[in-house]
Order: sequence, then C-alpha cells, then structure tokens
Amino acid sequence: MVQDIKETRILLADNLTEIMNIREQLREFGFNSFTEVSNGLQALTTIKKYKPGVIIANLNLPKYSGLQILNSVKADPSLANIKFIMTTAKLNKREMAELAKDGVTNILQRPFTAERLKERLYELFGLSPEDLINAAVELAGEARKLFDEERYDEALKLYFKAVESHPLPDYYFMLARCYQETGLLDQAIASFKNAFESDHKHPEARSYLEKAKKKRDERNRLIALEAKATMKNSTADDHVGLGKAYLNDEKVEKANSAFIKAVAKEPDNMEVRTQIGNAYLDSGLDGKAEEIFKEAIDIKPDSIHLYNRMAIALRRQNKHSDAIDLYVKALGIEPKDEGLYYNLARALAESGQKQKALKALNKALLIDPEFAEAIKLRKEYQSGNTELVK
Repeated sequence: MVQDIKETRILLADNLTEIMNIREQLREFGFNSFTEVSNGLQALTTIKKYKPGVIIANLNLPKYSGLQILNSVKADPSLANIKFIMTTAKLNKREMAELAKDGVTNILQRPFTAERLKERLYELFGLSPEDLINAAVELAGEARKLFDEERYDEALKLYFKAVESHPLPDYYFMLARCYQETGLLDQAIASFKNAFESDHKHPEARSYLEKAKKKRDERNRLIALEAKATMKNSTADDHVGLGKAYLNDEKVEKANSAFIKAVAKEPDNMEVRTQIGNAYLDSGLDGKAEEIFKEAIDIKPDSIHLYNRMAIALRRQNKHSDAIDLYVKALGIEPKDEGLYYNLARALAESGQKQKALKALNKALLIDPEFAEAIKLRKEYQSGNTELVK
C-alpha cells in the first residue's frame, strides 16, 4: 500500500522556488513522479490531460488561483478521485474559517517540514502513523532474513522501503550495510551518517561510518593509481603502487599483473623487486615474496636486507632450514649485525634448536649488550618458554 502511494503522479502548482523545495521534500520519502506548472491556467490544462493522483497547489497562483483549481476539480466527475493539498502563507483563524467555508479542508501553511508533508499525504490516502510503523516493521523483518542469507540486493530494496515508511536509525544502519555489501560506498556512507545523526548513541553506526569512509578513500586512490598506470609515461613505481593497492583490496591476480609490468619497466632494478617482495610479505603471500626476494638477491647478492626479508618469508612457510642458511650467508657478508643473529636465533628456536638459538642471542648481545628484544628472548629461552610469534 505504501509503495503504491509513492508511485502516484503529483502535480505541483507553484512558483519555481517552492516547486523545488516541495519536490526535494517529496523525494526524501520516495515520491518521484511529478508534473510541474507555475500558473493556474497551466494547472487546469495539465489536470485534464494527465489526471494526477494528487495536486499540491499554491492558494495564490497567477491566472487561476488554487481555490479556482480546486472548484474546477470538484465540478468534474472524471476528476473526483484526485486528492488536493492547498499551500498558503501563514493564516489567521478568520482566514482559515473563510477557506473552510469555501470547501478548502486540506491546508498546509508555509513553512512546513518534509515530515509534515509526508503525514498529510498519507492522511489523504487513509494511512495513519501506526500503519506506517507496522509496515516498516514487517519490511525490516523480511529484509533481515534476506540479509542473513546474503541476498543483499533484495534486502536493500526492502530496507529502503522501511526507511521511507519509518526512518529509524536501525533501518538506516542496515540499509547502509546492504549498500556496503553491494559495493555502493557513497550510498552506504550517507545511510551510516543518517543512522549516526539520528542516534549518536547507536552502538555501531559511527565505527561503520569511519570504515566505509576509509574504504571509499582507498577505492578513489585505486582509481587514481589505475589511471596513472595506464599513461604512456608510467613508471615502475606507478605499477608497484597500483599493485600494493590491489593487494590491500585483496585483488591478488590484478596485483600480480601490476607487479609484472613494474619489473618489465626496470628489470635490473633491485629496489623495485624489494618493494614488491615487501608488499607480498606484508599481505601474507609468503611464497610470492620468497620468489621475488630470490630474484632481487640474484641482482644484488651482497644485500643483507634482502636475505633477512627472504628468510622471514621462508620462516612463515616453516622452511626453517632454508631460512637458517640465508641468515648464515648474510652473516658471512656482515658478521657484526646483531639483528641478523637475533633473527637467526628465532629461526633456530622455531626448528627446535634451542641451544644454538641461545648461542646466537649471546652473539647478538656481545655486539649490542643493550639489545632489549634479544635480552627478553634469551630469558624466555632460558626459562624454557620457546613459543614465538612468527
């Protein structure tokens, strides 16, 4: 019933400014079918041609007044079902009584809110506020079932109708969740904002709003990076940046493609591969990180940083023996790096070689006696607690 009402064609007869205001108010709660005229003569012609379901007319229209239009509608049996709202400036009791005597019973005095206009329209169709609330509750209940079944497009439509009938913060919140799940971030942000502004104590609206804004910013950044990477003068760094953004968006195949293009731009640049390897490592793609770091080491075999990063990728894959070999090679290049001894100790401990791990920590502390993390780890090993965070 509510949705049927919202599909009603409405004739707006007023000056341009008022038409714009009323049209926006009507759109707030789902009405979108309008015909607009600026004088009474146009209104009479349009009414006979289109037979709108509702007329909202200014009492003081030029050429024919709102009262003359109302009387014309009443006099024509074919227009008997048209509903009429008269808008006026503020009236005193005597003026209201005179209009009532002339048969004008449905008056809205300016300024009026969208909510007041909505109530008056629904009253014309015999719907009470309780009817709207009940309709919204029923719609929201059905929508929640669809949402839980991950049928987000269908749930979105029902939550939208629920909000139109009764704009509760919870309905706005769930509408926003549906928008979010269907990738409509701008609409999600607007609805989360409505939920939060309607109820600042809403338990989740604010946090979801901030997350949605962050996601939108990431999306916009990704769009900008994609545009930059397609330019003829794009650089390896442009493609690396795009690949990182794809990884953040969990689009691994697209990230792989961007990284391949980055390497193709500068095939002998160790730093490009290092950035790619770090991106894979930070995303938990340890196998891909291992491959890239290996390529980078082939280009620059004396970089202890590369050995260290590749060893981390190996440890995460439980390839402790290979990781230990890499740390030993790195220490052959730089034997006084306490960080390498510390990481070697972790790899040894993870492979069950506790005593060798303690020796490696002791060597780290000989180089830097105040190395806090090494001191802490040695105490853990000495106390028998060898469980590590990898």
